[in-house]
Amino acid sequence: MGCFSFICKESGLPVASSSFDGDAVRMYLLKNGKVVEEMRGHYDSYGRVFHADKEDSFQWKMDWSEAVDLMFHPDESNGMAVILEQYFTGNIPTTRSEGDPNQGWGKKNGGRTKIKVPVHIIYNY
Repeated sequence: MGCFSFICKESGLPVASSSFDGDAVRMYLLKNGKVVEEMRGHYDSYGRVFHADKEDSFQWKMDWSEAVDLMFHPDESNGMAVILEQYFTGNIPTTRSEGDPNQGWGKKNGGRTKIKVPVHIIYNY
């Protein structure tokens, strides 16, 4: 499977990951402009965040093929929105992030920001 890479909705910077360690992020799975699931942690290159031990990643509750379909849906209120933790202002996005043409392989843009306790939040949908 290839990498999924995003541009931060707040800073306009790419979200980086080596597939073993990544920027601290907040990820939002959007359906019709509403957040249906959220992850906070370090980006794993594959549209998820690592568990604290970085041995495994959280999985979306939504079927993965449906989540991928949302990322490529013509309506931009569907898909994944990502914000680098360092730049989070409290604004929850309602449209997806742009893809990073460099597939997240550039320099890390999250600074020294760390998320010690990663989480996966599932909202009623």
